[in-house]
Amino acid sequence: MLFVVHFYKKETARNGKPVRLRTGGELLPVDTRTSEETNFQRNEEDFPKPQRKRLIIYWSGVRGHKVPVQKSGVNHSHFWPFFYAGKPGECPVPCELSSDQSRAAEASAFVVHARPPDIYNLPPIENLAPWILQTNENPVYTPAMFNSKIMSQFNLLMSYRLDSDFPAPIYPMPDLSPPIPFHKRLGNILAIFSKCEPVRTEYMRQLMNYIQVDSYGACLKNKEGLIGLYGKVDNRFVFKDHKLILSRYYKFSLVFMNQDCDYFIDDRLYHALTTGSVPIFMGTDKVDKFLPGNLRNSIIKVSDFKSPKELAEYLKFLSNNETAYGRYLEWKWKGLGDIFNTTIGRWWKPKFPLFCQVCMTLAKGKLHSGLKLDHCQPRRYEDWGLENPNIVLANNYSWCIYGAFVVFMVVLLVS
Repeated sequence: MLFVVHFYKKETARNGKPVRLRTGGELLPVDTRTSEETNFQRNEEDFPKPQRKRLIIYWSGVRGHKVPVQKSGVNHSHFWPFFYAGKPGECPVPCELSSDQSRAAEASAFVVHARPPDIYNLPPIENLAPWILQTNENPVYTPAMFNSKIMSQFNLLMSYRLDSDFPAPIYPMPDLSPPIPFHKRLGNILAIFSKCEPVRTEYMRQLMNYIQVDSYGACLKNKEGLIGLYGKVDNRFVFKDHKLILSRYYKFSLVFMNQDCDYFIDDRLYHALTTGSVPIFMGTDKVDKFLPGNLRNSIIKVSDFKSPKELAEYLKFLSNNETAYGRYLEWKWKGLGDIFNTTIGRWWKPKFPLFCQVCMTLAKGKLHSGLKLDHCQPRRYEDWGLENPNIVLANNYSWCIYGAFVVFMVVLLVS
């Protein structure tokens, strides 16, 4: 029996088939995630004809909803989760993407979304096709990413991370459309946050002490006029469309990510860059990898300033100096420059659709026997030069109690 088990594991490793564990298994993930520089190469000449067809089944839902497989590649890189494998003949490896679970026996691979409740809907254990994990939210809000029992069962990662097997961030290529002229901007700083992560909210609150910030979101809201996050017109979500229009009239936009995890960037950065509202960025220190070519000088990093007050002083200077401000928008006239030898550039202008790349990788048989755990500590106040307001409040409260006690004792002694 031991010989059979050992042989099975050797064969699954040799054939690129995953070793499945039931809950409680002891196999730990192998640290084999490819780096941003060495992730799988996908060249058409590597696939001699004919190739058998690969069927990828998106097994789970996304946010509890069944996956709508796209039939066209129009804007497929703009709308996560990018459910597109290419038209017939477009992919060097015949490739099909489906969400039909009844075809499990045909599957070449299964894809599962990493967030609850989808992560609990795993493929049947008897199907030995590889498992692919997909996520576009960071580990602070995705516990599966540091759960060894879950990560050990997956063989490929599709993620916002530029060092994942299939980099797919929610960050399209910024548009070169010219911005509204400097003197026609109606406001200085725009903020739109629907989720009030405490550190970024506190930073914005302190920044407001030194400079006007127009907040249209749920956090520290002081402006009306923007449709809600899930607002609809003619049964279509239009929040981002309205946000893009509003953003064009502001010189700056607060682009504060919800955490500082490695490589975590979302479309807030795209919105600000595209509209010509200079991003004031708080987030991963790997942000430069998302700013290739002439974009490298297009943002203002909060990390470059010791305090909200110091940042506010710099923003006031730029608000009154069109020449200095204009340097952040030079890329709009110069163009993006040389971006296509970078990971993000290849994402913006892919040679093959995302799920075609998956089929090509499956044809090569390059899999991991488990994924690396992805840990990320929640953002802390001190990381951004702030005092914890809860501690300050507690200390003030303690001093008030102490002062009241002293007054009471003095009155008691005098009387």
